[in-house]
Amino acid sequence: MKIIYLKYGELTLKGKNKKVFINQLFQNIKIALKIFDLKIVKQYDSSLVKEIKEEDFDGVVSVLKNIPGISQIIIAQQLERNYNDLVKFLVDKFSNLKELTLFKIETKRNDKSYELNSMEFSRKLGHDLLVSNKLLKVDVKNPQYKIIVEIHKNNFICYTNKINGRGGFPIGVGGKVLMLISGGIDSPVAAGLLMKKGYKVDFLTFISPPHTKPEALTKTEDLVKTLTKICPYVPKLYVCNFTKLQHELSHISDHSYQITLMRRYFFRIAQGLKNKFDYDAIATGESLGQVASQTIQSINTIESVLNNTVVLRPLLTYDKLEIINLANQFGTYEISILPYADSCSLFVPANPATKPTIHKAEKLENELDLINELYNITIEKHIETKLIK
Repeated sequence: MKIIYLKYGELTLKGKNKKVFINQLFQNIKIALKIFDLKIVKQYDSSLVKEIKEEDFDGVVSVLKNIPGISQIIIAQQLERNYNDLVKFLVDKFSNLKELTLFKIETKRNDKSYELNSMEFSRKLGHDLLVSNKLLKVDVKNPQYKIIVEIHKNNFICYTNKINGRGGFPIGVGGKVLMLISGGIDSPVAAGLLMKKGYKVDFLTFISPPHTKPEALTKTEDLVKTLTKICPYVPKLYVCNFTKLQHELSHISDHSYQITLMRRYFFRIAQGLKNKFDYDAIATGESLGQVASQTIQSINTIESVLNNTVVLRPLLTYDKLEIINLANQFGTYEISILPYADSCSLFVPANPATKPTIHKAEKLENELDLINELYNITIEKHIETKLIK
């Protein structure tokens, strides 16, 4: 029987929490594959996907590759534990060879009670294949086919190829995070990495109409949809209309601090939502030194407005090429480069401060008579919650 064999990887190291992680992953797989007519079997160190229609295999694998917690995806053959049936299956598999083909047998004896050890089993099976087909030759160092046979209590599982999964932990085991997301490349990637670590991620974005176009918000919504298309929950996107605060911030006497003050208010708003809806942390796509607001001094000045709030920065030490590679893996890159500017990119001053101080930032905020009133109005009236399905 042709099956898909799922390996857990890092989950198997979780000690007493292992069962919790595996149960969460099993539920996530069931939800992600609910559109397919198939059967999923949970095991201690793996899961089996069975009874898959042949035309559905590619679609099922495509979904599984994007589920955090799965280390390897293996299209395999599960056979009754009958040695002659295994030999027949492999003889048939290689029956149409046209030229000399190099192979190697690797045996994993999960059931230690089996009468042959792994080395003896590999030798026996290799010999029987050589006898069956003169175009087969053993090469343990550089085989064209590595045939892996796992010996289980009631069956053999046989395969030749492995597909890398997303790895990490299943979504739902790590808590809830509120991600500040723009339409750029970095913040969606940061969200994808947090989901890979098992976090449920909701999103906060800022718009400044009429300066930002409706297409910019659509772009952000598409990024969230792409990141969360197989999530086991319905993610939220909080959309904050920042226009009134943006206009007030434009009146400061030192415009080099405009992006600094803007992000200080982004963080204040994020902290308000975090406290209201019980998120465990907020997160950003900041990468150290990449832009003016991401120097150590800028980060310190911006986050000084927070109280008892953890800020996660998954990309802090990544360079741009590494981030772009991840964006391509997550399927967000082509959306991110669409030419619709967000609030951050539109209002960056010509010469932004790279070493802003908390003292000066606070002094500039005190110049703005309406800032506190507008902040409260924004919190109360200008944040919309969208459910992304």
